[in-house]
Amino acid sequence: MSFRRRFVGAVSVMTVATLGGALMSISIAVNVSQERQLDEALRAEAAEEAREASALGGDELAISDRPGPAANDVGPLTKYGAIFGADGGVLAATPTFQGTPPPIETLGPGSTECFDLWFRGEHLRGVLVPIPAHAGARLLLAAPRTDLDGDASFLARAMLTVFFVAVGWSVLLATWIVRRLTREHEAITLVARRVAAGDLSARVATPTGDAEIAQLGKDINEMIERLDVLVASQQRFIAQAAHEMRSPLTTLYGELSHALRKPREADAYRQAIEEALEAARRIKLMTEDLLALARLGADVGEPSEPVDVLERARAAAEAVAWEARERDTRIEIGGKTAYVLGHPRNLERLVRNLVENAVRHSPRGGRVEVVVERRGDVIEAAVSDEGPGIPEAERERVFEPFYRGVRERADDMPGAGLGLPIARQIARAHGGDVVFDATRMAGSRFVARFPAARAGDVRADPRPGERAS
Repeated sequence: MSFRRRFVGAVSVMTVATLGGALMSISIAVNVSQERQLDEALRAEAAEEAREASALGGDELAISDRPGPAANDVGPLTKYGAIFGADGGVLAATPTFQGTPPPIETLGPGSTECFDLWFRGEHLRGVLVPIPAHAGARLLLAAPRTDLDGDASFLARAMLTVFFVAVGWSVLLATWIVRRLTREHEAITLVARRVAAGDLSARVATPTGDAEIAQLGKDINEMIERLDVLVASQQRFIAQAAHEMRSPLTTLYGELSHALRKPREADAYRQAIEEALEAARRIKLMTEDLLALARLGADVGEPSEPVDVLERARAAAEAVAWEARERDTRIEIGGKTAYVLGHPRNLERLVRNLVENAVRHSPRGGRVEVVVERRGDVIEAAVSDEGPGIPEAERERVFEPFYRGVRERADDMPGAGLGLPIARQIARAHGGDVVFDATRMAGSRFVARFPAARAGDVRADPRPGERAS
């Protein structure tokens, strides 16, 4: 069932229950009040008539049969009166009873309580009271309920009319309100469906209703804009990745095709294989970087654990050791044990990317230094090299995927420009960041910062503090 139907149904049920109960209460109260007024008049008149009948000997009535008002009348109503003896026999009766009032056994109790009775198809309201000084004798005084019943019937019809009109108006009003409320929601729903179908140009028109709806529309538009930016970024990333992959694949295909085109000397085959191997290595490195980016999203839901950054730095240095030896570059690791909450594999990848970047930009015989320190509630892992440094205009762009600086392109250095972007993304996933330290005068220095793990999160400290190289 739709929200509109549920809303209208709920309003209708509440209106029926509330208004029906209120009108019924009013109707009952009015009828009871009118009946009470008649009862009070009957009791007062019956007591007066009983005294007059007692003065006349207890067997004679002084009730006029004409409608009042008069001194001995209930009001502008026809009176019915009768006197019953101690044995229940009729001693006197008004002409309205036509000499045959109802038997006393069929009447109400002989007290001041009023009761209903019927006489030849006419509905009466009566009271039976004792006659003073005449034991067992009682006087019956009754009056037609015609006006009361007519008023009650009219009131019931009026109440029903009001009830149905009010319910109808409430349903119409509820329908109008819910349409007004859901009109904006329907527009938002249509936009959401268009976005789900791939149309990221859809936007919610500026709502003119409540502030809450306006804020919802604004939030959805902002969400769509962020999705648009994200999808555009992913499309650029895929295009850049395809472009970067195409070059080494073209080289690999060309070298192998050229080598098989005609018989060659062993040295020529060796050269072709080496060039193909270099192209394959570039593809392998780029594939590893792309897989690392994919794993970052997969690791978001994994539970974090205390990770020793210094230990991860040592493992990263060992992984890059072979490349450092080829370039005759020395890697020095120093600092103290420092724990952060995170994923060991990703943190090692972060440091490894920074160290690889430093090794590739270091001159032969150079030195790469990795220092892990704690500064208050922040853990820093700084990687420095003795290379040419980075121009100021490129210090932030190096964190863009596939960006390669002027020197990298000129020297045809290995790498696809993914190492530093991956490192920054890992750091930010751990609540930190990777920045370029512009205070260093020579070479380059990148600093990764993370929130330090709390003391309660670290169960044990296997390495109390050391400095290695």
